[in-house]
Amino acid sequence: MSLNHGQHQDADDARRCLAGELVAEQVSPRARELAVSWCHRNGLTDHQVAQRCRMSTYTAARIRARLSLAAHRI
Repeated sequence: MSLNHGQHQDADDARRCLAGELVAEQVSPRARELAVSWCHRNGLTDHQVAQRCRMSTYTAARIRARLSLAAHRI
């Protein structure tokens, strides 16, 4: 399965968000979901995801819950 332009842009924006080049508000909802998913896969808590992506902890938790991902505890 190949990525269409929109999916590729979302993935690129998610990577840039994680690298600190973009804040979460500057990327699409799908890019934010990708960033949260990638952080979750690496064991980050909602608070850590929020700091890394520069979003609120509430937003990180809401996106994680929407993706049906269990919360990581410290």
